[in-house]
Amino acid sequence: MMKNALNNVTKILVFLTIAVHLMFFLIEAIFWMQPEVYNRLLYFIENPVALDYPLQALVLKKLFINQGFYNLFLAIAGLNGLQLLKKGKYETGSALILFLCFSATVAGIVLACSTKAYILAFFQTMPGATAFARLYPLYRNEMSKS
Repeated sequence: MMKNALNNVTKILVFLTIAVHLMFFLIEAIFWMQPEVYNRLLYFIENPVALDYPLQALVLKKLFINQGFYNLFLAIAGLNGLQLLKKGKYETGSALILFLCFSATVAGIVLACSTKAYILAFFQTMPGATAFARLYPLYRNEMSKS
């Protein structure tokens, strides 16, 4: 990818995408069993079960911990991508950033289609989708030259 492909706007979008994934890691893996957290998220999920929220949260705890760590690993991939770009490893760094942005975009779309968490889905989708749309054409152009 071109050296200057990550202009300030795109950097902000990538950092927002990383921040969203770090936030989801904290919410899902660390703070999941806090009533303020699971009450809000379970409301959006609309589980078709006859369990109260504290019991649903307990049943789903391990799944949310696992999901939270996936978000952490995506954030780490994005941070590593930025670090590789700084070191001049544009192809690998760009690929990691594009992977993060694509994953965030698709996961946000799935969230919007499967729950009522539209605001969360918007904040998960838009920074990554916009960064991906700005970076991918440049990346594809560079790859076609090699």
